[in-house]
Amino acid sequence: MEHALPYLEVSGGPGERGRAHGEVFRDEIQNLLPAYFEYLDSVSRSSGVEPLTKTRALEISATYLEPTERYAPDLMVEARGIAEAADVSFEELFCLNAFLDMFDFLSPPFVQSGCTSLMVPGNLKGEGALIAQNYDLPAYFSEAAILLRVVDSDVPSSLFYTNAGMLGCSGMNELGISVVINNLVPSDSGPGVPYPFIIRKVLETERIGDAIDAVGAATRASGMNYVLCDKHGEIYSIESSARDYEVLVPFDGPMAHANHYLAERLKPLECRAWSQRGQSILRWGRATRLLKGHGSLEPEDLREILGDRVNAPIGICRKNVNGCGETICGIVLSPPEGKAWFVRVPSEDEWVAYGVSKETRPGEGAESTKRGRYGFG
Repeated sequence: MEHALPYLEVSGGPGERGRAHGEVFRDEIQNLLPAYFEYLDSVSRSSGVEPLTKTRALEISATYLEPTERYAPDLMVEARGIAEAADVSFEELFCLNAFLDMFDFLSPPFVQSGCTSLMVPGNLKGEGALIAQNYDLPAYFSEAAILLRVVDSDVPSSLFYTNAGMLGCSGMNELGISVVINNLVPSDSGPGVPYPFIIRKVLETERIGDAIDAVGAATRASGMNYVLCDKHGEIYSIESSARDYEVLVPFDGPMAHANHYLAERLKPLECRAWSQRGQSILRWGRATRLLKGHGSLEPEDLREILGDRVNAPIGICRKNVNGCGETICGIVLSPPEGKAWFVRVPSEDEWVAYGVSKETRPGEGAESTKRGRYGFG
């Protein structure tokens, strides 16, 4: 398991969980922060938009603080714990958590299209339901990709992919509530809650309706497509902007999503640069064709689709060439089974299986990828 993602289990209160996260991944966080701020500055300048200096980035993310404190005060405590243990500024760490929202809010011209998600409806009992995604980011994020299992006595425990220092990016809780995402770039971005905090609130829910409300009721900083699924096979794709959302459902069979709006009512909000839209359309179309081309779809079929490299280097599985970014994590989730599979690069590395449900925790494969485990309380 040489290339498996580092794994950490944390428990206890929000501050304790955050300090465990920050202590174990201190080096990754301290390396990621300067790379992140340098990227914002250099790419904005090279793209001919107003420079997104570190000072300006922190000013923008400061406008997210109050909405996030209202929406998720417990997670703000956790974020402060991460910063404290990692010996970094809380304001900088919070700005890092707003990474996708920051890209959208300020300079759509330099936002590169990224993640591709897959949705497979099961039978009427929910059997066979799957959701999946590739998580694509600038290459400097790759060394910070990790798995976290949060064990909580007050809300369902969860397992998710994230980047060191961030609250959460995509995953599943022990009751089967699951979420993957696609970045969207709407024209109504503004002060609101950064997406990792919304992910964690989704993973704290027990019912799919509450998961939908965790997205819809948030004052969001920007747009995202949240693909939600539960153990009964209910799948809802929530296309959101900062102030609105629409719901897409795979009633007619497997469905894919990339980085452009599909809902007709939200298409006028599309703010992604014209030079980036074709890559998103290609990945959406290619993934849809591959999904429709199969008969019944199993987890291994989705893992194969996520490794597809048509339109390289910017395909479903992306390889960093000339700064185009890369796939840093592949994710396949089977909520009815309480199982998850993660990999660094879908077309190159070995997928690792994990049990997520109460019956199977801590899960297959977890021991082989463990960085450490912290238990409190």
